[in-house]
Amino acid sequence: MLTSLPHRGLQALAQRYGPIMFLWLDNVPIAVVSSPHATELFLKTHDIIFASHAKVQASEYLSYDTKGMEYLAYGPYWQSVRKLCMLQLLSGSKIESFTALRHEGIVSLVEWIRGAEAACEVVDVIRKVGELVAMSARMIFGPNLKESYHLKELVHEGLCLIGAFNFADYECSNLRFYCGLY
Repeated sequence: MLTSLPHRGLQALAQRYGPIMFLWLDNVPIAVVSSPHATELFLKTHDIIFASHAKVQASEYLSYDTKGMEYLAYGPYWQSVRKLCMLQLLSGSKIESFTALRHEGIVSLVEWIRGAEAACEVVDVIRKVGELVAMSARMIFGPNLKESYHLKELVHEGLCLIGAFNFADYECSNLRFYCGLY
C-alpha cells in the first residue's frame, strides 16, 4: 500500500478483502469504504456514528482550534452549525438562485477537462478545487468580492498543509519510547 499512488493500493486491498476495511495507521483506527452502497451506509444511514474524525494538528491552527465547521466533532454545537448552514446557505431557494453561476462553473470545468484530454495533460485537481471555492465565495459573498482570489490561495495552502504528513498527528508508541518519554 505504501506506493506513490496509495489509492491504487487501497483499491487492490478492497478487491481482495471487500468494500469495507478497518486498518490501523500506527495507533489511529481507519475505516476504508470503497463502494457506493457502503459509502451511503456510512454517510447517510449511520452518519452519527461516523460523524467524528481524527483530529489533525493543522486543523488547530487553520480552524480556530477545530471550531470551524469542517473539523467539528459531533455534538450540540455541530448540530446548530449544520442547521444554520442548511437553512441559510444550502436551502433550495438559495441554491436555485445561483443556477447561472453553477452552470458557468460546470461549463468551464468540462471545457478544461476536454482540453487536458486532447493535450494528454495531467489534471491538476487542486487548482480546480480552488476555482470552485472561489465560485462558492462569489455565491456567498457576492460577485464583486476581490478577496475571493486571496481566498483561493488560502484554501490551496490550507489543503496542502492539511494533506501534508505530520508526525504530531500520530501517537507513535515506538517514537515515544525511543525519545525517552516512557
